[in-house]
Amino acid sequence: MICPHCSKNLLQRERTKRRCSFCRKEFALDPKLDGLGLHDVRIRKVTEKLSDQGRLTVTDGQLAYALQHRGRPPQQFRGDKNKATGLLLPGLIGLLFSLAVLDSGFGPLVLLVALLLIGLSIRQFALVGVPAPDTSVHSRWTEDAFRTTVLDRWRTTYGALPPGLVDGRLVPPGPPPAAPALALLCPDRTITAFLRANGYAERHRALLVHDLREVPAGLPLVVLHDASPQGHLLAADARAARPGLRVLDAGLSVRTVLVDQTKYTLLRDLYRPEELYVRLQRAVPELTGSQRAWFAEGWWTPLAALAPKRLLAIADRAAERIIAPPSPRAPAARRTGPVRSPAVGRPENPLETRRRALAVGFMSWPEPEADGAPGGAGGARPDGPDLGKGPA
Repeated sequence: MICPHCSKNLLQRERTKRRCSFCRKEFALDPKLDGLGLHDVRIRKVTEKLSDQGRLTVTDGQLAYALQHRGRPPQQFRGDKNKATGLLLPGLIGLLFSLAVLDSGFGPLVLLVALLLIGLSIRQFALVGVPAPDTSVHSRWTEDAFRTTVLDRWRTTYGALPPGLVDGRLVPPGPPPAAPALALLCPDRTITAFLRANGYAERHRALLVHDLREVPAGLPLVVLHDASPQGHLLAADARAARPGLRVLDAGLSVRTVLVDQTKYTLLRDLYRPEELYVRLQRAVPELTGSQRAWFAEGWWTPLAALAPKRLLAIADRAAERIIAPPSPRAPAARRTGPVRSPAVGRPENPLETRRRALAVGFMSWPEPEADGAPGGAGGARPDGPDLGKGPA
């Protein structure tokens, strides 16, 4: 790892007790002790990128998601070549040794152990291409574990968190706006803490709530949610509970994630209740088959894993849209051109036009006339009643 103080590349033996052997200064994180990829230089770079070079304030939850693997995790297999080789070599050595000492008292025991190692090695080789069973995919750290591993260690070493990073639990909720213009509903407290820390509530006179029951009556509502069954159901419930009021679903949709899954943090929950999917199909019928199948496999994407700059822009645009007066609809443009047949979508000939008119009862539908043909003004139609004449 790189020393955050003197920039020396340190081997494990050169950074014992979290201290650089060159500059003798202490650092907070060691990738060997605290997890792969966790070290002070990386935390500073990631925080700087998340905060848009210090223009935004981000929370510890957003930092934890930024350190998570993007896209689907690598495919796991039941067998491993490295393990197979590691078992085969000592097995062969033990086999040769057992043959040399077979007459001794412990020779058969060595032979048995050697054969067992060789058998396990063969099994590993045989299972190299066999996929492992599906497993859940969770965040690398729980909230408490991340705070203990990163935030507390960092405060102990440096006295304060990196610039632009705050503990989401310590962001003050602030007083609600005196005359709120809108309500924003989001169950994820990481996101509401981020919005509060960046002045969203004051800028838009927004009331931030975490439960649909907390939304005051009469206010237009913005819903932010994960790309998950629960998130899509939250938006559907909000629309159903507020008929006649403006409800804007600004959450992360599964449609957006499926465009390119490699750009998003994908987590997996294999233990959702079956009734959740039944309710999802009934309440959100616009989901396609592939989108429902993705949810049925257990996948979901947290909204808090989006880049903070993008997340704030989404929330800002949603607030502007929800309070903007509805634009008057432009009058429909008059249709020009030939009459189109509703059945086949091509220009109708006169016979088709007349046949359709007869079917709906318009017996006096106008038709083109040739010179000298019967049925002029006031004349009788050859294939219908005389509608041009008055009563006798």
